[in-house]
Amino acid sequence: MINLPLHMGSTALFALIILLGLIGGELAGKIRFLPKIFGYIAVGFLIGPGAFNWVDFSILGQTRLFIDISLGLILFEIGRYLDFSWLRYDRYLLPMSLAESGLTFILLFAALLILGLSWLTAALSATIAVVTSPAVLIMVTHDLDTHGPVTRRVLTLTSLNNLFGLIIFTALLPFAQTSITPLPEILGHITYDLLGAIILALIMFVVTLLLARLTGKNNERQFVLLVGMTVLAISLARMFQLSTMLTLFIFGMFARNLDSHHYLSDVNFGAVARFFLIFLFVLTGIYLQPRGIWQETLAVITFIAIRFVGKSIGVFLFAKISRLTQQQAWSTSLALIPMAGVALGMSFMLTNLNPELGTLLVTIVSAALAILNLIGPIIAQWAFLKAGEAKS
Repeated sequence: MINLPLHMGSTALFALIILLGLIGGELAGKIRFLPKIFGYIAVGFLIGPGAFNWVDFSILGQTRLFIDISLGLILFEIGRYLDFSWLRYDRYLLPMSLAESGLTFILLFAALLILGLSWLTAALSATIAVVTSPAVLIMVTHDLDTHGPVTRRVLTLTSLNNLFGLIIFTALLPFAQTSITPLPEILGHITYDLLGAIILALIMFVVTLLLARLTGKNNERQFVLLVGMTVLAISLARMFQLSTMLTLFIFGMFARNLDSHHYLSDVNFGAVARFFLIFLFVLTGIYLQPRGIWQETLAVITFIAIRFVGKSIGVFLFAKISRLTQQQAWSTSLALIPMAGVALGMSFMLTNLNPELGTLLVTIVSAALAILNLIGPIIAQWAFLKAGEAKS
């Protein structure tokens, strides 16, 4: 192993990660069965501590703002996929989401308790398992240009399970503080975190709507407006010590559902989103810790197996009544396998709050990520192809 960590500023490091990721993605794209995401993650792993150690964890602390922006744009985008009118039209979609999310959480929480983990570690791990990677699905569906009932359901289910996961994670986080805190104070923290995220997201939406009325429905101007407001929302959430991820998701959800007069254009972040997605996937590869597979082998295998079983049962419980064919149900279940950026963001938050608890959780989660990031994008791509919804 070459131990040659690179010492450079955050901007140069960001540029290097983007360029190397781009090269890795293009190389992977030349192999028919590999999605470009595989190349991004593989490059990250190769330059990270798991392989050549050209970029170490201490240097990556400089890129925290870029991480927040990347996750913020992704969560704002996936929040916009949560269309309440569609949930009213497809009335079994919400129960399906509650089933796949709830079963994943309950089954994994119980299994990890049996394996001897503390209730908090088990609950946080189960919460992270609920979340499907919106970044992977956004990029795979974009690359394949997929459209159809499976694509729409998968994106909506992903949006919903991200909402459930972020709410539960935000509620559990105060319990992870290293200092002993009275229960009323913890409940106060939870209330502040949840209500604060909703209020800030609502304020950002109202301001965005007012500015959209001023700029008009011009895609270029509204593109600048939405990106600017997203970055501002991240800054304000950090200032008020709120969850940037939950705030941005709710902001996107409001933008989709509360704009009754349609002042906001359906702006596609396109190249800018891909720019930050590449960064996030390379970063995910850098943070992969395969040694966790050997340190917590049983917990990791349990995590992956029960996560898939819980989500699959939840989908199949409502597949027939939702008029999904067996192939469509399997494609939906398989497409929910990817788990990446948001799980990584949750792990970062926990590590900052409680390093000891965070280290154990990151060991399990990153080992699961090491496996799911290798197979998840490939399986998701295969699922959409089998569903017959890919155009390219």
